[in-house]
Amino acid sequence: MAPAALAQSPIQLLEQANRQREQGRLTEAANLYRRVLASNDRLVAAHFGLGVTLRQQGDLTGAIAAHRRAIALDERFVPAHYGLGLALFQQGDAAGAVAAYERAIALSPATPALAPTYYNLGLAEEARNNLPGALRAFRQAIVLDRNYGPARLGLGAILRRQGDLAGAEAAYQEALRLNASPAEARFGLGIVLYETQRYSEAIAAYQEALRLNPNLSFARYNLGLAQAAANQPTAAIATYQAALTATPNPIHQAEIWAALGDVHLQQQNLETAARDFQKSLELNPQSLRARNGLGLTRRRQGRFEEAIALYREAIRLDARYLAAHNNLGRALADANRPEEAITVFRQAIALNPQNPLAHSNLGNLLRAQGQTEAAIAALRQAIVLGRNELWVDRTNLGLALTEQGNYREARESLQQALSLRPNYGKAHFGMGSLYALQGDTARALSSYREALRLFQLENDTEWIGRTQQTLQSLTAATRS
Repeated sequence: MAPAALAQSPIQLLEQANRQREQGRLTEAANLYRRVLASNDRLVAAHFGLGVTLRQQGDLTGAIAAHRRAIALDERFVPAHYGLGLALFQQGDAAGAVAAYERAIALSPATPALAPTYYNLGLAEEARNNLPGALRAFRQAIVLDRNYGPARLGLGAILRRQGDLAGAEAAYQEALRLNASPAEARFGLGIVLYETQRYSEAIAAYQEALRLNPNLSFARYNLGLAQAAANQPTAAIATYQAALTATPNPIHQAEIWAALGDVHLQQQNLETAARDFQKSLELNPQSLRARNGLGLTRRRQGRFEEAIALYREAIRLDARYLAAHNNLGRALADANRPEEAITVFRQAIALNPQNPLAHSNLGNLLRAQGQTEAAIAALRQAIVLGRNELWVDRTNLGLALTEQGNYREARESLQQALSLRPNYGKAHFGMGSLYALQGDTARALSSYREALRLFQLENDTEWIGRTQQTLQSLTAATRS
């Protein structure tokens, strides 16, 4: 080394190290910081600079030690507390990061310069699932600096997780107005739009996010979800296949294969769906979604025992996985094991009494077993809890009430079903049954014919045959 370099003072070396770090020459910067500290171990700024450099190099343990040494020398040196928080957070110690950020805040005046500290405090609180704490931190960052865009992104994420989708949408829109991480803001907005069932808008948001950042994590996967929900299966499949190419992580790939399986299952491409779910399980044997999806596929293929085994394994992996409990019950019912199925549905209700699907499944099975009173009680509870396909429960309740002889309430329930879904064939079939029992043959025939038309549109062979047979019997009876 040249004699001039050897003659440099520690302060000159420190300034040189800072310049090297700012230029991204991290190895040279770290060496210079160490030279400074070798000559004067009490230079707080050198320990801090070394900590920043080591963190940027990925040496989090070294970074934490350097920041802590700086704090030990000068407990009121705010940048070291902030740097310690960043390093601890990256190491996975969210609680330690919170403590470091809070100390930095306590030592600092409330100025716009403090907004990034509050933002990072919010991230750390979110990481330890303290959503109220994260919300307070992000909002305080905005109070200090209304133009600090990252805090709007953080605010949107927390509000969405808390169920305030309108507030989340407003936060993401404000982030876009501030041009803060526009790809991430579009992505977050897309999630909100998807969760509010505005699928076309969600698709546009995800596509714009990918245009801005083609490597944005999960954007293609989420785009595929929105396309599938918007009944664009061909587009969804193409998007998922592109996501597989762009995603090296095997766990993430497993989720994409499971999503592909969902689309193929929806299209009744059962063999392809089974291969997709099996590929997902090869990559992640713990995937509940893939195991459940493969169970659904085997059930539709009539392979009930395989489906039952898959659902039981999913429950073994997670005893509170309600989808597997519900589907296990349905597979047991299909396999003509109704008592076992009833037990499973009751277990699902015990796990979550607010689960409308379990009440609905239980009610349908009890009705099929001739336990009309118990079926009506279960179906009424399903309706009170309310699920997405409420017209199905209204129809089944109407059928059960018809069997009970309570024609007035049966008519009300079936009419409510048709008001929710006018083209629901089983509700029209139920009206036909009700009219036939009341002796109103003309209306019964009209309802059955409308049901048949709708079943034919859906290519529902089971109900087409059942309705045709009912029409033939009723027509023959009117002629005799």
